[in-house]
Order: sequence, then structure tokens, then C-alpha cells
Amino acid sequence: MKKILIISALALSAVFGTQAKISLPAIISDNMVLQQDCEARLWGKAAPGEKIKITASWAPKTPVSVTAGADGLWSTAIATPAARMDGQSITFRGKNTLKVNNVLVGEVWLCTGQSNMLFPVGDHRKEVRWQTGMADADTQLTDADYPQIRFFTVPFVMSPDRALDDCEGRWVACTPETAYDFSAVGFVFGRRLFNELKVPVGLILAAKGDTHAESWMKPELMQGNPFYDEVYEQFGFDKVEKSKKPFRVPSTLWNGMISPVLGYTVAGNIWYQGEANDVRPHKYQAVFTSLIDSWRREWKQPDMPFYFVQIAPYRRQPALLREAQLDTWQSGLKNIGMVVTTDCGDSLDIHPRNKVLPGERLAAWALAKDYGRDDVAFSGPLYRSMRCLPDSTIELCFDYADGGLCAPDGEKLHGFEVAGPDRVFVPATVRIAGPGKLSVSAPGVAHPVAVRYGWGTFFRANLFNGRGLPASPFRSDRWPQ
Repeated sequence: MKKILIISALALSAVFGTQAKISLPAIISDNMVLQQDCEARLWGKAAPGEKIKITASWAPKTPVSVTAGADGLWSTAIATPAARMDGQSITFRGKNTLKVNNVLVGEVWLCTGQSNMLFPVGDHRKEVRWQTGMADADTQLTDADYPQIRFFTVPFVMSPDRALDDCEGRWVACTPETAYDFSAVGFVFGRRLFNELKVPVGLILAAKGDTHAESWMKPELMQGNPFYDEVYEQFGFDKVEKSKKPFRVPSTLWNGMISPVLGYTVAGNIWYQGEANDVRPHKYQAVFTSLIDSWRREWKQPDMPFYFVQIAPYRRQPALLREAQLDTWQSGLKNIGMVVTTDCGDSLDIHPRNKVLPGERLAAWALAKDYGRDDVAFSGPLYRSMRCLPDSTIELCFDYADGGLCAPDGEKLHGFEVAGPDRVFVPATVRIAGPGKLSVSAPGVAHPVAVRYGWGTFFRANLFNGRGLPASPFRSDRWPQ
């Protein structure tokens, strides 16, 4: 297991150098992937006032010049071409010369969140008990030799008091050996993009198990805001020495793991998190929305796509948390999307070993929404409305019912409950009532007024559309739990 680090303010002054010469952060290094067709951000340090000339091999006659500020910091952007499969280079010339080699140009995505994003392709349970690896890891690793897919893993570092400007990660090419240690969801996502788009793919992994969203948020969003008092009372910096979970100190992972790569130009972010916020599900939509908005601001990419995984069924995960994730998707935020995982949950394991489904479904969102693939289905059925009929049935209408509503392999639809005015929910009988419509009823409920689907901690529910994607759990009522 990687050593846990807490970086103090004193140690920070030694990080990323104060030398009077050009230095680059780890994220800008050999084997990196730059986002194509954009102004890709580059940054570093040099002597105060030092002039730096940056020359890219794809544009040798149009170098970019920048001057370091009084604090030695410099930042600029270079125009990148369309995707390049062949290795390029970038040269930085000042008082010294640095050359970054084997640079590819393609699509770059962040892969962030907690343990289900960190969960590796291969079996690491000897080091970390829950890192059991994908159920079909051997099969997956036979298709893991992709020199044009590159991984960058941000090491687990906590910095509770201030933001860091560098880390110790490095870019590596995707091989069966490197994929074994990398995020399973990220690997599957990146492989699907590469195979569909035929361009290099860069994946930047910043994830840590058992972390709530507040660990990944900038402190200015929360400090002094009564909405977050509960979090600070339990996990504030002044309690870090006593805490058994110091990685839950608010902002400690934003500072230690996001700040070092902040601003690296990306196509978007995939996010798998939420389980650690199960004690505050009623607040999660507001917290998550704030996180998404702030990351976009800090990256200076206001339309950054943000696709996330709705947590899978598990015996201790409240329905209200999935509802908060669904509400976030449906809140009107632009360029977001949610992957449903009702078909790969495990009642006894919060880390489902089937990571192909979430990885592929995240890729489907990106392909459909960001890469113009109109033929790719990206969402399962989404509850839209209900109508109470005089024959003691409720008619439900769904969006994203592509190919019709169905259950796999001809099974009967299940996972639905109905309630009358007494608010007592009982299992319902379900039938398909037309394109995108279901009829639900239950013996003994003469006047049904509400429907719930997949509502609970762990459940079996099987509503899909004809494109093979599952429906999100929902409830038509908002009665108190």
C-alpha cells in the first residue's frame, strides 16, 4: 500500500523547486498526451523574469514565448494539432533546456472519485483487502496492449492546510502490466474511446477510497458556510490527528491530488463517488453540484463534460443517495450524464467486480455527447410521469425507451411497488402498455397514488430499454423516509 503523506506548509516550499532554471510539473513529462485541436495549457517555474521559448515539433516555426513572473511562475498555452499517433516533442529553452519526448496528441480525460474509481484491473488483495480486481481480469488483460493509451496516476497525498503544485506521478503506456495496476473503470473507458475514435487517449487518475465529496472540494467553497458545519465538526483540520480517516478532512485531497494537475487541458471528467456521503444523502445534490461547478471554474473549462456513475445496489447504501445523483443529472446542469449500475451490484460488496459495464457506459456518454456518435445509446429508461387510471392501475411514461421497454431474456418485470393513500408500498404487477409506457397495479390497492422502482439499499430490478441499458431507480412520490 502506498505510504500516506501529509504535506505541511514548510514542506511545500521545497516542492516543485525554487531553482533559478526551468522546471516542469510531473504532469508535463515524457509520454504525456495533450488534448487535440485546442490551446493546451503548459506551466512551470523558472528564475523570476526569465524568458522561456517553447517549441513543439509539430510547429517548429511558431514557438511560444513566456516570461516568468516575480514569483518564478509561468503559464502559457500552445496550439495543438489534430490527433497524432506518432510521438512528438516539446522543447523549453531558457537558462537551461528541457525536452519532453514521446508526446501524443489526442483525447485526455480525468478519472476521479473514491474506491470504485481507484479499484484496479488486477487483484491486489494481498496489499489492500478490497482491491480484488475485475471478475474477468485475465480476459481483460489479454486486450490491454495499447501504446497510444497513456496512464498518469496521481499518488495518494493529503495536504489539509494548503494546495500543492506538483506530485510524483508519471505517464506510462498501457500494457497488461500497467493496466493491472490502473483503474478498471478508467481502463475500460479509455480502451473503448481508443477503439472507437482511433486517436491517442490520456487518462489522469486521481482517486482515493472511502472519501466523501468534501475531500475533493476547494476550501473556499465550504469555509464559513453553515451548510458544511457538520463536515467540519467531524473532520475539520483541527481534528486530523485524532481522526481515523484523515483523508476526509475537507479539501485535503483537492489540495494534495487535484491541485497538482489543475488546469491540464482535458476533454472531460468521469467520476465514481458517493458511497462515503451516505450519512448525508439529503445534502449530496447540493454538494455534488457545487463540486462540478467549481471544478469547471478552476479548470477554466466552463463546459467541461462531467459523467458519473450512480452507486450500485448494496446493503448499506440508502436510496436517497441514488436519488440525489439522479436529481443532479436532471437538475439542468449542462454537459453531465449518469451511468446506472443496478445490474452489477453486490449485496455484500460495496466494490462490484464488474467494472466493464460502468466503464463502457461512461464511454457511451462521451461518444454520444462529445464525439458525435448518434448510433451510440447512452441512457436507459428514465421515469418522466405517471397517470392514475380508473381501473386501479397507474400508467408510467419513460424517456430513453429506445427499442422499447423490456426485461432481459424475456423475464417478468420486477422491482416495482405501488401504494395507496395509506402510503404502504406493496409489490406491483407490471405490464408493457405501449411505446415507453408501463402499467402497474397490485391486488388490494384499489386507489394507487404512488410508484417506486428499485427503491431501497439492495434490490433486484430489471427494467431495461431495447438498447440494453437499465432504468434508474425512482419514486413518483417525495414522502418522507
